[in-house]
Amino acid sequence: MDTVDIGAQLEALADAVKSIRLDVDALSARRVALPTPMLEAPPAPSPDRRPRYLPTDWPRVGGRARLPASGDLFLSQAYCDVYEAGEGREIYVGACIGLAQLASQLRMPLFKVSSCGLGRLGQRMRELGRDRYGSEWNRNGEYVVERQGFEAWFPSHIYTDNLPAPNSPVAIGPRALTVKLPRTMAPELFDAAFDAEVRKAAIDAWVMRDEGRRHCAFLDLDPAIFQRSTAYSYGSSARGCPAKEIVVLRIHEDTDQLVTIVEQVILRHLGLIP
Repeated sequence: MDTVDIGAQLEALADAVKSIRLDVDALSARRVALPTPMLEAPPAPSPDRRPRYLPTDWPRVGGRARLPASGDLFLSQAYCDVYEAGEGREIYVGACIGLAQLASQLRMPLFKVSSCGLGRLGQRMRELGRDRYGSEWNRNGEYVVERQGFEAWFPSHIYTDNLPAPNSPVAIGPRALTVKLPRTMAPELFDAAFDAEVRKAAIDAWVMRDEGRRHCAFLDLDPAIFQRSTAYSYGSSARGCPAKEIVVLRIHEDTDQLVTIVEQVILRHLGLIP
């Protein structure tokens, strides 16, 4: 191969390299010209989207302040001198599907908190279901009865972080608190004092206060829905009775407060605390 042929081949090779380079440059130009894909922006919050729980100042059984512990009062000689065990009571946290639906609407935990005779918890749940406790409310002067959801009541599990005070008459069970009343204290007297403390978280009263009204207005709810009553049958007629024992209760936070309420009701009856 002479010099002329080699020169011709080199020239052809240079042209080929130049052509390839032009193709690469063209591809690069097209690639750069393509719009850079962007991540889809999150949708703007809807004005109708609301949090599950609202920043509302909820009521609390026993009052907003956490009650002080009873300390060693049940170990004191003064307590041992005046306390003699009498009748027993069971404190329960009742629930049903209808009440759960109300709680879902209000976005607040609702339960029926009350007491019954020792060993009567199962029977008391059947009585509540038979009466359909809390199944009606007054809408514009007329009672609305919600029969579905209020016929099957059950005692909710009880969760506590703290044990009762040493030598306390209160015992914690999986579905009830049990208390041995002083022999000098009638069950009706205990129930009245206990209910008065629990009523501090009653939903029927709270929805009519400013905080409750604002809460209901934000959710577009009629406060009257949460002022429940029970139509107790008396032969051929029925008598409506306000369901005052439906309260706001944080099942994992407020049960310790219930224990303290019971202990303080006993100590107050015995004259050991003011």
